[in-house]
Amino acid sequence: MAGRAPWEPVEQFEREAYSDYVKPHNVTTRYVYLRNHIMDGGNKMKNPFEFGRELGKSELADRESEVRSVLETMRDTGRLFLIGPRRFGKTSILRAATDQARSEGLLVLRYNAEAFPTLSGLASAIVEDAAKAIGGPVRRMDAPGRSEEALLAEALDGVNRLVSDSGRSISIVIDEFQQVVERGGVVAEAQVRAAIQQHEHVAYVFAGSKTKMLAEMTGNAARPFYRLGARLFIGPVPRTDFVPFIRSRFEAADFILGDEAIAAILDLSADVPYNVQRLAHSCWAAMRETGAREMTSSGVREIAEQLVGRDDPFYTQTWNRLTRPQQKALLALTSAGDAGLFSTKTLGKAGLPQSTMQTALAALEKTGVTRREEDRGAVQYVLEDPFLKVWLQLFVVRD
Repeated sequence: MAGRAPWEPVEQFEREAYSDYVKPHNVTTRYVYLRNHIMDGGNKMKNPFEFGRELGKSELADRESEVRSVLETMRDTGRLFLIGPRRFGKTSILRAATDQARSEGLLVLRYNAEAFPTLSGLASAIVEDAAKAIGGPVRRMDAPGRSEEALLAEALDGVNRLVSDSGRSISIVIDEFQQVVERGGVVAEAQVRAAIQQHEHVAYVFAGSKTKMLAEMTGNAARPFYRLGARLFIGPVPRTDFVPFIRSRFEAADFILGDEAIAAILDLSADVPYNVQRLAHSCWAAMRETGAREMTSSGVREIAEQLVGRDDPFYTQTWNRLTRPQQKALLALTSAGDAGLFSTKTLGKAGLPQSTMQTALAALEKTGVTRREEDRGAVQYVLEDPFLKVWLQLFVVRD
């Protein structure tokens, strides 16, 4: 690749590099923009679909408005609750906004509450990092006899005083914020609110994946966090954005993925960004390894079945932990379609009375197998991992 011009003609079937952008081309020649080449050694392209890590802004499909909302909160020292299920890209949104804010010279401290076994540990990290970023005294947050909730609130107060004295502002971002509430309860909510509602120099972004808990915490007038800040719910990436995102990355490698194949990726993944990226990653890798130029929807299904086959021990363990009514409810959830979970047809097919179905669905939600989504006055139960449906169809369901 050394010595090539920024724009270099590449034979149509030569797979030498990956780029986020491809210029118009004729039948035999494609001009690939080489500025952003990502190589994995030799002349093989790196797989453009990433999952299982934080993604940068250029790697995200859509999410511009979400990143902008977080960034505006940081700029305006506001308050924002970012709420959405796991696998929907909240952490990557936070990273993209943080990177942009820091490039503008803003101070941002970002934490994952799950990384700290205690609230006092989180409080200490916030104080120490703020002191390093701003310049000021570091106070140990381990005062004997003080509750952890009080130490966290005191730490946030200290950061506000520190930035106030410096004439600057700072943003504190806490991912998986429900951990703070679960550990400290309503007392933690009350003490944290009492502190941060007085802060003029600190922006707060609290993100969490337990959507039901966070919606209740921020939407119930009896709770301390009620209307403390704006709420932004993270949903699936619209297909109008995801389809061209997927297509362009296959086309950049001269791979052909038709509309039906792309729809199969999105359908099997239930539009969950993590699952979409993982399935697309596996499809792209299979085409590279076999030399195939085109993949059909049936090929996508085959790749999905290979994925769940590799994860079979995990899915089998999940299935075997369920009671028989829970298993029946889970199968009903994956096959009910438009009939509805509580229709006479679905209940009869599952062999469950309505009360047992309700109890089983509540248990599945509690154990994290499913989650309940509420939208426009309707309630819907969905799988936390959409690939579980593929596994059930492959290994459990017998027509």
